[in-house]
Amino acid sequence: MPVMTKMRDSMPVVFAVLAGIFLLMIIFQWGGQGTIFNPSSEMGVLGTVNGQKITQKEYNKIYANVIAEMKSKNKSENLTEIGEEDAADNAWNEAINESFMNQAVEKMGLTVTDQEVRDVIYSNPSPEIKKQFTDSTGVYHEDWYFKALRDPKNDSLVRNMESEMRDQILKVKWQQAMVATIRVTDSEAYIRYMNDSAKAVLQVVKFMPPNNPQFAASVTDKEIQEYYDSHSWMYKQEEQRKFKFVTFPLAPNNRDTAIAMETANTLKARLAEAPLDNLDTIAKELAEDYSDAPPEPRHIVTMRDLGDDTSLMHAKPGDAAIIHLNGKITAVRVLEVFDTGGTVFHGRHIQFDFPLSGATGLTPQQAKDSTKAVADRLMAQIKAGANFSEAARSRSSDVRTAKKGGDMGWVDLPMYSPYAQPLIVTAAPGDVIGPVETPSGYEIIKIEGRSRQAWLIEGVALSVKPSHQTLLMEEQMANLFRDQAQKVGFDQAVTSYGYHVISEAPAATRKGSPIFNSHLFLDWMFQSAKGDISPPIKIVKQSFILVAQVAEILPAGPQPLAAAKSKIVEAVALKKAVASMEQRAKQFAAQVGTSGDISAPVTAIGDPSLNPSTILMGPAESVQGLPTSEYVVNNWAYSAKPGTISPPLKGEHGYYVAKLLGRTIPSQKDFEAAKPAIVKAVIQDKEQRLMYDWTDRQKEKATIVDYRSPLNGSR
Repeated sequence: MPVMTKMRDSMPVVFAVLAGIFLLMIIFQWGGQGTIFNPSSEMGVLGTVNGQKITQKEYNKIYANVIAEMKSKNKSENLTEIGEEDAADNAWNEAINESFMNQAVEKMGLTVTDQEVRDVIYSNPSPEIKKQFTDSTGVYHEDWYFKALRDPKNDSLVRNMESEMRDQILKVKWQQAMVATIRVTDSEAYIRYMNDSAKAVLQVVKFMPPNNPQFAASVTDKEIQEYYDSHSWMYKQEEQRKFKFVTFPLAPNNRDTAIAMETANTLKARLAEAPLDNLDTIAKELAEDYSDAPPEPRHIVTMRDLGDDTSLMHAKPGDAAIIHLNGKITAVRVLEVFDTGGTVFHGRHIQFDFPLSGATGLTPQQAKDSTKAVADRLMAQIKAGANFSEAARSRSSDVRTAKKGGDMGWVDLPMYSPYAQPLIVTAAPGDVIGPVETPSGYEIIKIEGRSRQAWLIEGVALSVKPSHQTLLMEEQMANLFRDQAQKVGFDQAVTSYGYHVISEAPAATRKGSPIFNSHLFLDWMFQSAKGDISPPIKIVKQSFILVAQVAEILPAGPQPLAAAKSKIVEAVALKKAVASMEQRAKQFAAQVGTSGDISAPVTAIGDPSLNPSTILMGPAESVQGLPTSEYVVNNWAYSAKPGTISPPLKGEHGYYVAKLLGRTIPSQKDFEAAKPAIVKAVIQDKEQRLMYDWTDRQKEKATIVDYRSPLNGSR
């Protein structure tokens, strides 16, 4: 058979291919390490873990495997700069973990025999191996495989395979030894099954407190101390490093943006003259020639996508334009303009919350009148010409939008207060509405724009990136600052250069994700003493280079009250805010009774914020529609009778009144049938937690030295 003859003749080549696939694909459950060998890799030492060296060769193998996995996952031949930085960090982290494992293997005395290696390679080849020795009829030829293994030409390759396989078997033995004592009780399996399978359907009316800064202002020092004393277990901390730093942005400057705009104008002209029936082809060609991003396929955009960019507002079919879309400058051709049938509004607002009940000594009506007077005065100032955005930044109690000048973006009408909606519908761009009374206070709204349009576009996107010249300049500035800081001191260098120093970053710890997602920076911090100044370190995800100084080393132990104070104030203020909802929830519950229509009081009161939400939840499940971990609702739902209505349920974030519509509890028979799969899933979860916890403990007590270049990285 010609195909079979050709395959036999090509066995050395096929074997080389299968070996590459074999070494790449054999990744074990514990997370696997890379197995691609790069014979030209540098043999230097990149770092040490408890004195054990991590060589360039070892790192290259892991890095190549990580790159291959990421490319396969992303279905892409190339990685972005951020992707390469992630791969480098992941590979370094895996190299450290592998070093921990090697030290544990040596301590346990684990070994692998030659026979165990031969059994895997000769007697139990992987599906990828078998595929390479399977003919066109689907028959696997073991004799071809054995012949390739015994061919003297492949001796070196087979020895590499045996060495790699020995390492992999050793890793599996180590993992098995680590998890050998894991067991799952019937109770654990049943709880998991119930959490996954039991479901309750209920209607919930939420009484959520307003976002009012007066709650935080009312927290006393005594309350702070009492909360700290009763929650001391919450304020234990690992060793931490506080630091301050200066950044050098790896961002495009005005010159880079101007160059991108010149290119975009060229693309706009080319798209404008392109025949519509050939636009797809021309856009793809232009993308290949000018952009590192794929061509923008034909798709529809609205003002929600464009934000402040109004370039398409008056565009007609056939027009070419330059728009800012998804952070890119994009040259597009408008193919069609639609009427969506629904209006979106771009607005800004200023919120005035009613003062906290009892905090001012005013009656509810006096508090209401006082808030209205403040809103009226500001409205008069705005009509007289005061800047709305600046007023929102300084006066609005809506913290989320205040820092953006009150900007709410382009949203549908229901996103606005129902009390303001009738006025918004008739408003024109530039109109200022209000003050409008809401259940929590008053608000003033400015309508910046309105649109019913959508545009079908096709084009070419340009990422505005810093040029090589821009990057080189920032690197030079970072090095100059670091040199000066070492000579005269960090603070003096900041003053001399006029830089802005950032000192409010959270303290860094060894646990969890590293600060700035940079293992390199984290390793430097924990190898350094107080006052040490870092070399320039490139932080790719945040697009800057930083130079940092270790400001303080916080030992493990109780967190000082002063450090925890802001979080305690938030917690106590939230408790007070939730307590302020109690009376309203009780009044509502009294109107409903223990059974009946939970919607009836809502209709009578006329408050749409109290419309019940229908929720499907498990016994210990956080669900959409309720704040995270409001298990007081879950607990009631699985203890009440269907059809009943709850008393006011006090949660961590608000009060709730619920009606249980129905509940499904699986039978014991169902549990017994599902038990094997449940036990397997729980064991896998326990194994994963054990491995993560073990690795974290090793990192906490390990001495890790990183010799890699902090600015350019290491590959």
